[in-house]
Amino acid sequence: MNAIHIQSATVEDASDLSALIQAAVRISNSGDYDPATVELICANFTRDKVIEKMALRDVFVAVCNRDIVGTVSLGNGKLHSMFVEPNRQRKGIGRRLVDHLEKHAVNTGHTELKLSSSITAKPFYEKLGYELVKFEERSDGSTFLMKKSLQ
Repeated sequence: MNAIHIQSATVEDASDLSALIQAAVRISNSGDYDPATVELICANFTRDKVIEKMALRDVFVAVCNRDIVGTVSLGNGKLHSMFVEPNRQRKGIGRRLVDHLEKHAVNTGHTELKLSSSITAKPFYEKLGYELVKFEERSDGSTFLMKKSLQ
């Protein structure tokens, strides 16, 4: 695999981020969520909604050969929107994105991170040391509230 580097996202990345996130949801999450819920989740990640989220969060992208292959963001002490291009999953990119975000969180004064994990991603976050707080029943896709101490 070619070198991956992580950098801050820009508004110019919004269309690529939207496409990557929607593909990841449609392919990776379709086994855990019904088609209507998958489309509700995707509706939260249109280009314009990604831009809105970027204004409120620190957003990072994993880049390989100038292509965005993953993303993660930090907002209000919470890890948000960690997605990896489906054909590049299980190759360490997600772990690198989370490691980068955790370091960024510590550098900005956070001692704990929370996240709302999809059913699909829960085992991934558990491997990274996140603990279950509670199950969250949501109309746009039920999730697990998880947390990790960064100290």
